Amino acid sequence: MPLKRHFFPVIGNLKGTGEEFICAEYIANQLEGVDWWVRNVEKKPHSFWLQTASDKFYPDFVVRMKNGLTLVVEYKGGQLADGRDSREKKQIGELWANRSNGKCRFVWVEINQWHLIAEAAMITA
Repeated sequence: MPLKRHFFPVIGNLKGTGEEFICAEYIANQLEGVDWWVRNVEKKPHSFWLQTASDKFYPDFVVRMKNGLTLVVEYKGGQLADGRDSREKKQIGELWANRSNGKCRFVWVEINQWHLIAEAAMITA
C-alpha cells in the first residue's frame, strides 16, 4: 500500500518493512486529519532537530495536521525505549511541545501504541 500525503515525492531513509514502516503507514494512511508528513532524516540541512546534552535529536516523523497542529513522532522499538539517552530525548521533546503554546505536540510511541499518535493529534480546549 502506498504511503499517502508525504510532503516530498520520495520518502527519505525509510525501509519498506519493519516497525518504523508500520508507524509511517499508520500516519500516512490511517491517522485522520493529516495535511502532510515527512520522514525526518538525520543530519540533513533542513531536518528538524532538538538539542540534547551531547548532540542533536532527530525525531522520526514530522506531521502537519489540517487543524494547524504540528505533531512530532519518535518511534522506538521496545529494546531501545528505556535507556538514559531515550529518557533524555523524550524529556526534550516534551519540553519543546510544552513551550509551543499548544501549537505543537510530541509523541513517543512503541509498537502497537498508534492510539497515542491519534490522541496527541487531537485539539483540546
